[in-house]
Amino acid sequence: MDNVVFQISKLINRVSNEVDPEKQIKLIVDSISDLFSIDVCSLYLLNEKREPTLYATHGLKADHPISLGEGKGLIGRVISSKHLINVANAATERGYELIPSTGEQAFKSYCGVPLVRQGESVGGLVVQNRREEKLSEDYEALLVTMAAHLAAIVPNVMLLKGKGKKRLNLRINGVKGAPGIAVAPVYTLSSVSLDQIQAGQCKDVNAELAQWVSLREKVVLSLNEEKELLSESLGDSSISGIFDAYRMLLLDPALNMMIESEITSGANILTALKRALYSYADSFRAMDDSYLAARADDLLHLGNKILAIYNGPVKRDDTDLPKKPVILLGSDISVTDIARFPTGVIAGIVCVNGSYLSHTAVLANALGIPAVLGIGRNNRFVQGERIVLDADNACVIQNPSKAICNEYRRAGKKNSKEVEQLKQLKGLPAETVDGVQIRLMANSGLVNDIKPSVDSGAEGIGLYRTEIPFMTCQAFPTEDEQVQIYSQIFSAFPDNPIYMRVLDIGGDKQLPYFPIQDEMNPALGWRGIRFGLDNAHLLLTQIRSMLLSAGMSGELNILIPMVSAKEQIQAFKLLVGNALEQLEEEGISVKPPKIGCMIEVPAAISQIPFWAEELDFVSIGSNDLSQYLLSVDRNNARVASLYDPLHPAVVHEVNRAVTNAKAAGLPISLCGELASEPLAVVLLIGMGLSSLSLGAAYLPKIKKLIRMIDSKDAHAVLQQALTLHTTQEIRDCVKGYMETIGWV
Repeated sequence: MDNVVFQISKLINRVSNEVDPEKQIKLIVDSISDLFSIDVCSLYLLNEKREPTLYATHGLKADHPISLGEGKGLIGRVISSKHLINVANAATERGYELIPSTGEQAFKSYCGVPLVRQGESVGGLVVQNRREEKLSEDYEALLVTMAAHLAAIVPNVMLLKGKGKKRLNLRINGVKGAPGIAVAPVYTLSSVSLDQIQAGQCKDVNAELAQWVSLREKVVLSLNEEKELLSESLGDSSISGIFDAYRMLLLDPALNMMIESEITSGANILTALKRALYSYADSFRAMDDSYLAARADDLLHLGNKILAIYNGPVKRDDTDLPKKPVILLGSDISVTDIARFPTGVIAGIVCVNGSYLSHTAVLANALGIPAVLGIGRNNRFVQGERIVLDADNACVIQNPSKAICNEYRRAGKKNSKEVEQLKQLKGLPAETVDGVQIRLMANSGLVNDIKPSVDSGAEGIGLYRTEIPFMTCQAFPTEDEQVQIYSQIFSAFPDNPIYMRVLDIGGDKQLPYFPIQDEMNPALGWRGIRFGLDNAHLLLTQIRSMLLSAGMSGELNILIPMVSAKEQIQAFKLLVGNALEQLEEEGISVKPPKIGCMIEVPAAISQIPFWAEELDFVSIGSNDLSQYLLSVDRNNARVASLYDPLHPAVVHEVNRAVTNAKAAGLPISLCGELASEPLAVVLLIGMGLSSLSLGAAYLPKIKKLIRMIDSKDAHAVLQQALTLHTTQEIRDCVKGYMETIGWV
């Protein structure tokens, strides 16, 4: 039995990693039949008519999908009741329905278990035997366990196997990389990828190490050349920041040490590179901070580039590239890929991998190309087939009907017109109809975020994450290294406030050179200011770096993360005082900063009145606050649907934080996704918030909305929303108001 459990675990991993849906379902039924020493194993999935359909079997005769009527047969009972059936003789059971063509009359016993995904039955798993005996309780439990795993990973093979006519208007969800709409044929990019590399050994360690150094130099040279050429040809200086980030990752001492260690242990260059980059990427993906998690995609982009240079130049015939608009499709799409195409040919971008904070998204936003990322591998597209890319709703529509295409074309023209109109708002204030000024600032963290923030009309940086330099070094970055980075932010916004969050590290955000282990719940563990105060020397260096970067002219506001006690604020202020004294003794003049704390731990909301005398301002971190209030990890697919920043509890607590801050005479701002959600912005203005920080790409649209709102009306909408009990009621309430002001 123990061996069977081990084999099932291996099978689940194999099924998860198999990208071909036909091989995936065949692997399931064959392997289970073998593991259980059973005659028949069959996988049923519900079709569009909710009919149980036999899509794969080991032991029965079925050359094509066979469907029963809805609720018919024992499998229909299993699926509709969401309850297993385990009998010694299936023919005597209520609802039994024989399908002679399959030859199942030869099999007596029957055990069927439902596949349930997100509360809904999607199919069933059945095993049958010639012997007239029930499946043992141990094997029954294992089959139930297997079904629970398979429900989460088995794709909708009806849509993916490609047999029969494709369903019209098949929606494939991803994440929004850059806003916009496109209707065009698919152009698939072929590329080499690290995940195709098989493990290999080197023959000569010293020669392999020397070859890695040489390869690294070639990659650096290539990055520098492409940076210069593409910044000119694509006409956007923010692109250079992407190459700078790749170069920083490539030369990271900790990453190089890991690669060299793998080679020293006997791995060849490509194996060492794959192991090191995947290890780094996994560490980033494990982080709760979505901004940092997105760096995993950048690492894999870099890895694929290194692999391409290792393999040598590939002769490309760009004369065969399309001349009419297409939607680029690929696992990862790089700056170099985009630069190959003539201006205006790329109508949109669709990536198998990636997130809304990856460099592909940054690039797409900079160039104004709509993009949907992270659609997953289990989706098949035919070169040249027409699709709809709806980046505004983070989806791709495959096999769209003529009516859908026409509707999206109309919407695309309307969007293009709106984008041009939004550009005209850059120099105008974010001011409500009744004259209330709202300061709109941008969230940032990478150097190449700066230009999009400036171009969007941001009035400063409302949240600058300082974690990145710490996470890409072999050791804690020096004061000079930090000053060099922070100074660029102040140079870009010389007359506007900069809100810099001190190092929010620890728990889930591991440093490669300072691992934190044995934490049962890292989200509630040693992170934020807790980590900082326990490592006061590191925090002091960072504070000095911020002060030096701002000098006498920069408007520095320092944010303390994860505050839950007044003593933490007081201890932090002592460190700021120490830093100011040290710089004065060194003869360096700097301006004292304003000090505020993040309101993200729910306990902080009630404490605002008691902390007011220690603070100059507070800022609501709506993402973390919402997650803590709802106890939902929005990056966990199993529970992400429960996360909604317009949940009544979130609306009430954000309003309570604003009320408490105003009563205490503290300026209050909000940074997070709430600030880019139009429905939420109406409520935030109704609460009296006058400072919001959001992604640069969303800022013009939110400015347009603000200029249509009357703050008194927004306050009335808020008062009504506070009486409602469900998220949907709140959304409907705000939508009703937005319709009256002409917001569609």
